[in-house]
Amino acid sequence: MITVNELTTNLKQPLQIEILTGEEWYGGDIFAGSQYPLTKGSSYKLDLFHLETYNQVAPAFVSSKGRVLTSQTPFSLTVSGDRLNVVTQDHVKLVAGNDGLKGSQQWLAQHTFELGSLPPQEFFELPQWNTWMELLYKQNQTDILAYAHSIVDNGFPAGIIMIDDLWADYYGRWEFSARKFPDAPAMIQELHTLGFKVMVWACPFVSPDSPEFRDLWDRDMLLKRPDGKPVVREWWNGYSAILDLSNPATYQWFKETLQNLQETTGVDGFKLDAGDSYFYRDDDVSHMNLSPVQQTELWGKFGKEFPYNEFRALYKNQGAPLVNRLQDKQFAWGEQGLSELIPDTIAQGLMGYYFSCPDMIGGGEIGSLKSLETFDQELIVRSAQCSALMPMMQFSLAPWRVLDQEHLDICRQTADLHQQFAPTIIKLAEHAAKTGEPIVQTMAYDHPETPQAYLKSQFKLGPALLVAPVLEAHATTKSVYFPAGQWQSVTDETAATITGPAEVDVPVTLSSLPAYRRL
Repeated sequence: MITVNELTTNLKQPLQIEILTGEEWYGGDIFAGSQYPLTKGSSYKLDLFHLETYNQVAPAFVSSKGRVLTSQTPFSLTVSGDRLNVVTQDHVKLVAGNDGLKGSQQWLAQHTFELGSLPPQEFFELPQWNTWMELLYKQNQTDILAYAHSIVDNGFPAGIIMIDDLWADYYGRWEFSARKFPDAPAMIQELHTLGFKVMVWACPFVSPDSPEFRDLWDRDMLLKRPDGKPVVREWWNGYSAILDLSNPATYQWFKETLQNLQETTGVDGFKLDAGDSYFYRDDDVSHMNLSPVQQTELWGKFGKEFPYNEFRALYKNQGAPLVNRLQDKQFAWGEQGLSELIPDTIAQGLMGYYFSCPDMIGGGEIGSLKSLETFDQELIVRSAQCSALMPMMQFSLAPWRVLDQEHLDICRQTADLHQQFAPTIIKLAEHAAKTGEPIVQTMAYDHPETPQAYLKSQFKLGPALLVAPVLEAHATTKSVYFPAGQWQSVTDETAATITGPAEVDVPVTLSSLPAYRRL
């Protein structure tokens, strides 16, 4: 029997929820995916009042014992001993009686997700390409076209190409810089002819003292400080004013500005970056008096105006037809690198951000790449393999520039594998849009008996495919847990069928991607 208790907590008397024996909790902060599941003795804290994270966030947690913790408003949660300690200024719901982790996640989906639609199929069908790692802040027409032609010339599929930051002269003037792009419409047309859909980077910031800044300020369309002066805030690329999208006039101006860019150049959509709640303050003055997390939620709602979109930071917006990329990962095997792709993507799925992309292959955090003394080609290959059977995969660093022929051929094979499984992925995405069921699933979703050692190193693609990418350098075996049933490799036709339940050390080579279909 499912029971729903609506409970009130306050700063002086937190709600204490006992963690049951064997209970595992997931949710909340996608960037903390590697910390899940939370169990007795875990050390964890999430403060939604003063949120400082880099990915999607939801005010919800789900449990392997069929329980759900959720709220319409922010709360803070810490784990201490055998208790979840919850503090809010409003109400939280504690739901019990669902059937395991799957039952609790499905209760959350049916009661809180926006179900019914999904992003365009091209996001799932083909690899994506982003110009960030090759051009950084030197985006320009000549080099973008050279990059696009190299993709096709090297035997990779075209897919969606994203032109990253500083294609415009400054923030707020959302027009191609004539200096960098002498004929942007012709460039877009050429990219379309090559088979690409084209997206460009955009953010809710405005460069101070620009004509757009003065105009928007005169029309009361920017966030203000309590003293009535414009907010000018530091972010990773300098100091900017911030659009007050809660003002309908601002919202309409930004929407029409981006639509005009589409009409005049042929751009298909937008990579909508920033919008993180930590760029806002509680005392910012906005048209609707929004809190920082509400500003981030509104940023996600704005993105629904454009079917071709991509986000890194969202609050709520679960189940919406928005593409959710993971925060830039480091060019590394372990912490903050390759090992976090699976647990973060699993958290995305459980929380309703299942139209997901596991960052740029190899990692999009440029600082970690610049600091390397030697370049690890194997890491690029393993990152591509890990992404191949996820909902989306995105290249940025040009594989043909940094890899020898052997490693390049394997990367091309991963792109082909993603295309091969695109019909399956699209069906799972359509199913997610209807039911809220994740595309990438933790093993615990359908197989609660799975030993914890395997929960972060393998996953299910839907209910029938088991994927166990190699995540360690120079590996010769991969330890895989097989649930009950008969499992046949989908990447190695010569491999024998494996009968589960079993823990098997599967032999691997550089080209191996252990993936199996239940017979």
